[in-house]
Amino acid sequence: MSESSFTSKITEENGETKIDKWDWNALKNALDDAGRKFLTNQKDCVETHSLMNGRLLISTIAVLFSLYAIGYDYLYPFPESKLVIIVCVFSYFVSVGILTLYTSFIEKGCFAQIVQKLDNNTYYWNFFSKQKPHKENFYVLTIELQHGNKVIRKIVEQSVAKYFDVNGVLVEKNYYSDLEKFCSQMFNEKRE
Repeated sequence: MSESSFTSKITEENGETKIDKWDWNALKNALDDAGRKFLTNQKDCVETHSLMNGRLLISTIAVLFSLYAIGYDYLYPFPESKLVIIVCVFSYFVSVGILTLYTSFIEKGCFAQIVQKLDNNTYYWNFFSKQKPHKENFYVLTIELQHGNKVIRKIVEQSVAKYFDVNGVLVEKNYYSDLEKFCSQMFNEKRE
């Protein structure tokens, strides 16, 4: 039977993370980066980039439509290239619309995807984060653990004051110990 191998003891690489504590985006990004660092430093955990690769593929297609329109217009100036430009512009906006739908409904704020292999078992961890509407000082973290067909989801809502000191420095020890606790609980729930 495999055991949880989560540890909150992560080696310090770049020192402390300091942010402007009134800047929600910087605060959320600091917590997301620390969460990704926590996961990637765990035993037998490898980060996957499939969601990001999907976003890059859709973006590349949109840019290729733009480049084709520019190149065609360069070779065949405007009156001749009118139809090609119209088609490319329409295709570009359709691609951007698909990208918006992809980030809204498929990515859903996922900042880390991890594959963990223990004792011939494969576990998929997904971490999502968001800001609660009208409560800027709360960080909502959703952790998903998938093993086979079983998916366990845990939603954690914490005040960001627990993870940052008065100077805006991330207290990684507090954040990592909470992540260790949440992940270990979920890993143990999975076995029941």
